[in-house]
Amino acid sequence: MADRPLIAPSILSADFARLGEEIAAIAHPGETRADWVHVDVMDAHFVPNLTLGLPVVEALLKSTDVPLDCHLMIDDPDRWAIGYAEAGAYNVTVHVEAANDPVKLAKDLRAAGAKAGLSVKPGTPLEPYLETLKHYDTLLVMSVEPGFGGQSFIPDVLEKVRTARRLVDTGHLKLVVEIDGGINAETIEQAAEAGVDCFVAGSAVYGADNPGLAVAALREQAARHRAN
Repeated sequence: MADRPLIAPSILSADFARLGEEIAAIAHPGETRADWVHVDVMDAHFVPNLTLGLPVVEALLKSTDVPLDCHLMIDDPDRWAIGYAEAGAYNVTVHVEAANDPVKLAKDLRAAGAKAGLSVKPGTPLEPYLETLKHYDTLLVMSVEPGFGGQSFIPDVLEKVRTARRLVDTGHLKLVVEIDGGINAETIEQAAEAGVDCFVAGSAVYGADNPGLAVAALREQAARHRAN
């Protein structure tokens, strides 16, 4: 388990016209600094929404030193994901439902300099991919259907978190357990109790008057309730 809870604000909820400023608001030193910046890449094929792509990520990498956590909700990640790693993203997450060869893809992402993440939709079981996860650095459990921000948290997915937490704690897996979707002051405690390491939060951060203070408050709340 990470030394402390990680908070990864999702810029899907930020002002796209002011992305540099929005990231700067959660990049000040101290407790208000985000651990990662979560970047949702959507292609209008794998999910029914279109957001941003590699050129925007390349620009963001030049404007911040906060590690970028790129979540690729796209078709054919085997072809496109490596570019994000080569550009300098810290963590590149692909969907198991979209990857053709997730083991090879993990190796390629690592070879290109990034951590490799594997994401599962709310309805996708974890058990068929436990061997695959041995090749990954991050497991991203989706707690909403991917594609749009502002959805309600689906608590049933926490059973997948508990399974992953047990396997990490017993040494069968070595990865960061991340959750994405509907994380806010009302849901972060149950996610922390289930064993999440990294919490993606969109509107809970960027809907606040002070995004940095929101980051600090969410981290402190998660720390009080995290699994032992």
